Amino acid sequence: MDEGKKSSALDHALRLLAGRAHGRAELESKLKKKGFDSESIAKALARLDELNLTDDRAFAQSCTASMARRKPEGRLKTRARLKQKGLPDNIIDEALNGCDQTELCRSAAEKKLRTLPASPDQKKKKLITFLKNRGFDWETIRETVKLVLGEESARSDQLD
Repeated sequence: MDEGKKSSALDHALRLLAGRAHGRAELESKLKKKGFDSESIAKALARLDELNLTDDRAFAQSCTASMARRKPEGRLKTRARLKQKGLPDNIIDEALNGCDQTELCRSAAEKKLRTLPASPDQKKKKLITFLKNRGFDWETIRETVKLVLGEESARSDQLD
C-alpha cells in the first residue's frame, strides 16, 4: 500500500509537471491537498530532485518572464505572486533582479494609453492609478508617465 501511494504521489507530481513548471513548495502543497501522506510526498519530491525536475530558481525565472510578457507588473505584485507559489525570498530576489522595472512599466503604460480618454489630465491620472495598481514604485511611475506622455505629445505635434 505504501509503495502504491509513493508511486501515485510521484505519478501525480509528474502529471502536474507535464502541464507546466512548478516550484517544489507548490508541488508539495498540491500533493498534500490531493491527500498523499508526508512520507509519500517526501519520496516523490526526492525522486523529482534526482531527476532534476524541480528547480526553484529556473521556475522563478520562468514565472517572472511569463508574467512580464503576459501582464507586466511591478516588483511588489510580482514578489507577491512568487511568494504565493511558495518560493523563498532569496530566489524571488534573484528573479526580480533580472527584471527591468522601467521597461516593464513603460510596456504596461504604452499598452494602457491606447484605451485612455483624450483629455491629458484624465489620461495622466488614470495612467498613474493603473501603474500604481500594477505594483510599480512611484519613482518608476513618475519617470514612465513623463516619458510616454511626452512621446505621445511629440507625436501629435509632428502630425500638426
